[in-house]
Amino acid sequence: MLSKKALDEFKQIWKEEFGEEPSDEVAVESATKLLTLMNAVYRPVKKEWMKEYLQKHPNQKVSDKKVALTEGVPPKKKR
Repeated sequence: MLSKKALDEFKQIWKEEFGEEPSDEVAVESATKLLTLMNAVYRPVKKEWMKEYLQKHPNQKVSDKKVALTEGVPPKKKR
């Protein structure tokens, strides 16, 4: 179950992205589906993986870790 605060935050993000505010019912269903999907597919980057990546890419600065993590990911399209 989502907290009221989490539901309100989700609805605000939805409104910013799609230009309309979803009903509580739609927001709960959509947020629950999103959380279920994220739980199934999200894997944090292990420190060993980052170390291996940086060894393979010696010119990559340690402060550029975000770049390393997002390499190959297309930029978000503006609406």
